[in-house]
Amino acid sequence: MKHIISTSALLILSSISTEARAQNTVEVGIIQNADVTVVQKLLHPKAGRLEYGAHLVVMPFDTYTFTPATAITVAHHFREDLGVEGVLMAGYGMKSASYKELESPPYGVAPDAYGFLGSTMMDFQWSPIYAKMNVAGKRIYHHDVFITAGVGATIEQAIQPDATKTISPTFGTSVGFRVFTGKDYAFRFQLRDDLLLQERAKTANIRGTFLKQNVSIMIGISKLSGK
Repeated sequence: MKHIISTSALLILSSISTEARAQNTVEVGIIQNADVTVVQKLLHPKAGRLEYGAHLVVMPFDTYTFTPATAITVAHHFREDLGVEGVLMAGYGMKSASYKELESPPYGVAPDAYGFLGSTMMDFQWSPIYAKMNVAGKRIYHHDVFITAGVGATIEQAIQPDATKTISPTFGTSVGFRVFTGKDYAFRFQLRDDLLLQERAKTANIRGTFLKQNVSIMIGISKLSGK
C-alpha cells in the first residue's frame, strides 16, 4: 500500500512540474527575414586589414595577340564590403595564330596591332556577398564575391617592326570571388575588363586614337594581414 501511495505522489508531483514548465514557456513566433541582419559571425573578416595577392594572368580574347602576364595586388579594406586596391601587372603580348596567318605569304598583311607590356591600376572594391558553401558534403568553405572599378594607365608596344610604344589612360572593371582556405589565405578568381584610350601610329603614318579592350582572366592567392 505504501508503495502505491508513493508512486501516486510522484506522478502528481511530476504532472505539476510539467504544467509549471509549460506555463513558463514563451512563444516567440516565426522570425521574419526583415528581422535578421547577421546570420553568423564572419570567420574571415576583412575590415581594417591589408590583403596581399600574387596572380597568374592571361588575355586570350584579343584577335591579334595572346598575352601571358603576372599581377601583384595590395588592398586595404575599410569595411567588410568596401576597400581600395592597387594592381600592378606585367606581361608580353605575342602574335596570335590569326596575326601569323595574315602576315604569311598568301595574305602579306601585318595588322597595326599593339601588344600588352604592363599596367598600373587603382580600384575601388565592393564586396556585397559573404557566404559559405558545402563541397561534396564533406567540407565548408567561406567565400565572398566582389566587384571593382578604377582608373590607371597601360603601356603597349606595336607588333610591327617599328615597335612603337604607347601609354594609354585606362578605365577598368572586374568581377571576382575569394574562397578562404584557412590561416588568412584565399584563392582568388577574377574576370577583368580594361578599356584603353590608345593613340597609335598607323601604317600610313596617320596618327589616330582608338578605344581598345583588354579582357583578362586572373587566378591567384592572397593573404590577409593581422587584425
